[in-house]
Amino acid sequence: MIVIMVCLFSMSGCGKQKYPPLPQNANAFKMGVFEDAEHDSALYATIEYNGRLYVSYGTISSSYRPEYAEKCIGYIIMDENSSSVVDPDNKDRRIYTVSGDPDHNFLMEYDETIRLMNSPTFFRALYTNGKDIEIPGFIDALGYDLWF
Repeated sequence: MIVIMVCLFSMSGCGKQKYPPLPQNANAFKMGVFEDAEHDSALYATIEYNGRLYVSYGTISSSYRPEYAEKCIGYIIMDENSSSVVDPDNKDRRIYTVSGDPDHNFLMEYDETIRLMNSPTFFRALYTNGKDIEIPGFIDALGYDLWF
């Protein structure tokens, strides 16, 4: 019985990790779409932040650790562009700056409500396309033609 209880308590904490909190002055990000007409006419999700356009780039290359998120800068507005379920009060899909990226060439999206098997999505600043920039070791490119 004790073994069962220990397993239950340890499993209940599985996947629950601390992330930087949503600030009171959080940005409300509206998802956009970028069409790569130059390469393959593919459509990519976008986020605009501080005058820069960020485009889908990759995912996590290994197991995720909360220290990869530098700070929370806002949340994605749950509208018809970002979700099949429109909920303007939902602030669970958060956007973070990335640790080890002082130039903020990457942003990370993470859904706070998914606790098990949740992988963040990384967006890369479009202006960095074709440039030799430092890519944090925990980001794995998804091989989109846009970035090669």
